[in-house]
Amino acid sequence: MWCTLIDRDGGQQPTVVKEVLAAFPPETAAGPGQFRGQAAMAGHHARWDLTVTGEQGPLRPLRPAALYRAPLPRTKLEAVVPDGQVTGSLELDGQIVAVSRWRGTVGHNWGSEHADSWVWLHAAGFGAAPESWLELVLARIRVGPARSPWTAMGALSLGGERIVLGGLGRRPEVDARPDGLVAGLPAPDARLQIAVATDDDDPVAVTYTDPRGGTRTVRHAARAAVELTLRRRGRRELTLTGGRGAYEFGTSHDMPGIVPQPLPEG
Repeated sequence: MWCTLIDRDGGQQPTVVKEVLAAFPPETAAGPGQFRGQAAMAGHHARWDLTVTGEQGPLRPLRPAALYRAPLPRTKLEAVVPDGQVTGSLELDGQIVAVSRWRGTVGHNWGSEHADSWVWLHAAGFGAAPESWLELVLARIRVGPARSPWTAMGALSLGGERIVLGGLGRRPEVDARPDGLVAGLPAPDARLQIAVATDDDDPVAVTYTDPRGGTRTVRHAARAAVELTLRRRGRRELTLTGGRGAYEFGTSHDMPGIVPQPLPEG
C-alpha cells in the first residue's frame, strides 16, 4: 500500500508512505475505478478513498501486441484509465485533502524485472488543447552485459484521435535525465518533440526493489512542465504547453547528488 502527497500550497515537504502487508486487507480497493486503503510508515499515516471515472479506453503501449506474451521486455505495462477524473478524499497525518474531479490517470505494470533505465511521462491540461493527454514510456533493457538503445512507446490523444508514438524499429532521439527530458519521437507520418522540466521542490526519490535482485533508484516529479511540438505531414505545426506532467526517471545506476528515501522492501 503506497501513497505519495506533493502539495505546494501546504507548506510541507513531499511525503511518501508505504506499508508492505502479508495479505490484501479487507475493505481495500485498488482500481481501476476505486482506490480505498491506508498505510503507515515512519510516524506518518495515510488514508484514501478515491473514485476514478473516465470514458477513454485502455492503452497498451507495447507494440507489437505480441510483446505482452514475449519474454522480453520483462516489464509489461498498461494505462487502464489513460485520462479520467478523480473524486474523493485523502487524509495524511490527520489533514484531509478534498479531491473533486481532479484530472487523473490509472496505470498498471507487472513482470519479473524492472528495466535497466526508464522514463514514464503522463501529461494533460494543455492550454491550447485542454482535452488532450500524453502517455509515454521510454526504456533501456539489459541483455547480458549490454544495454539496449532507448525504445519509446505510448500515445498522444489529440482531438479524440490517438497518435501512436514509437514502437520497435522506430528509434527515438532521447536525452533523459533525472530532472528532465528532451526527446524526438517518431509516429506514423509525424514526429513529436518533447521537452520536460521539473522543479526541485516537487520530486521524491525512492528505491525500488527489483524482483530479480538489486535495486533501482527512482526520482518522481508530480508537477512537471511539458512542451510538445507535433509536426505532421501536410498539416501546420502544433505546439502545446502545460504544467500538469508527471515525470519519473528510474535507473540501476547512481544518480549523483540524489539520496533516495528508504522504503520497506516489497
